Amino acid sequence: MINFAFSHPKRFEDKGEGRWHLGGSSRVILMDGGIPWEDVAACVNLLGEEYPRLGAAAQLRNVDALPGDLVIRVGEPEALQGVETYQEGFVIEAGPVTALTAQSERAALYGLRTILEALEDGGLAYGRIVDYPQTSERGLHLDAGRKYYTKDWILELVRTLSRNRMNVLWLHFSENEGFRIASDRHPELPSLHHLTKDEVREIIRVCNAYRIDINPSLDCPGHLGQALQEHPRWRLDREGTEPLWSALDVTKADARAFLLELIDEYAELFAGSKVFHIGGDEFIDFNHFELFPAMTNYAKEHLGPEYGGVDVYVDFLNQVIAHVRAKGFQVRVWNDGLLRPDLTERVQLDKDVQIAFWSNWDKGMAPLQTFLDRGYQVVNYHSEYLYYILLIRKDYKDPSPGSVLSVRGRRI
Repeated sequence: MINFAFSHPKRFEDKGEGRWHLGGSSRVILMDGGIPWEDVAACVNLLGEEYPRLGAAAQLRNVDALPGDLVIRVGEPEALQGVETYQEGFVIEAGPVTALTAQSERAALYGLRTILEALEDGGLAYGRIVDYPQTSERGLHLDAGRKYYTKDWILELVRTLSRNRMNVLWLHFSENEGFRIASDRHPELPSLHHLTKDEVREIIRVCNAYRIDINPSLDCPGHLGQALQEHPRWRLDREGTEPLWSALDVTKADARAFLLELIDEYAELFAGSKVFHIGGDEFIDFNHFELFPAMTNYAKEHLGPEYGGVDVYVDFLNQVIAHVRAKGFQVRVWNDGLLRPDLTERVQLDKDVQIAFWSNWDKGMAPLQTFLDRGYQVVNYHSEYLYYILLIRKDYKDPSPGSVLSVRGRRI
């Protein structure tokens, strides 16, 4: 199982000797605040499954506290005024009575974890703890396409993410090596080992309970090797050799329709998610569009005589982006095929898409500043520091904790 290190709180003010403990007579008092008390109680009950002493404590509403009690309220702590906390900050006042004031349900969960972890370490020292995240998105992108992960393994991962105050799980389920979620519309697609939709719904339910956003990732028009295995007619032709087995022929209307049908099915399954990642990376060798004459011909016929293969690629992405956005998602794409300085794009990439910047190893890839200058929102996925992969190769090495820390202050 993956383990992460959680940093110390942003501020701690010592208030003398003494430690608070959750004893047999301790009560949890839920105060009315910015959200329904039932939502706060749900957080307490959830962590009570991990910490039996919390689960055994009586829960009361809006009563005076006694020594040993834990008071929880949701509101805006004065100590967090003027600080960017992404509404995930909290303040703990520890003494004979311990009070947790959190900005949201998620913040209440983080604050409770901080208290309970201190109890596991001998007690909560008297004083004031002020804590909040430094970034809005703290996520893990799980490649469940190349490797099959069981439902139970993923559920334990969710709990690990929660313990480390991470708030997003990306479930990447379609790859050349595997398609890992059952399909009703195309039951021929999934690999032998895959998650059922009911299993995915349970994963979503547990993510929701732990206040972790779960977002789908279905890569296109490349990385579709498994999905195209039963549909070779939709593979993109290459000049002088066999079709590219992993790439969708975006010049064919029925191939585009096939992809959008998959999007529709999984958009319904992940209807409560905020973001949908559609990939866009490593579709072809972006240095050699000339090897795919079908794209050049399609560009001339459908877009205009001055357009080329790269415009067909961007046009396809724009169609998928618009289709996914219409279903209520923010859309995200990888960076490597876009705004390349060695290619002239006459079709402009949709301005509202988020760019997941993962690689700049190829000098033909656009630098980060290009996306910023064009007004795109960029999310850091940089593989040199953040990408762990099941790969054994002489020219590849997983990042180390030291290399991850060294990225601070470095421009990518």
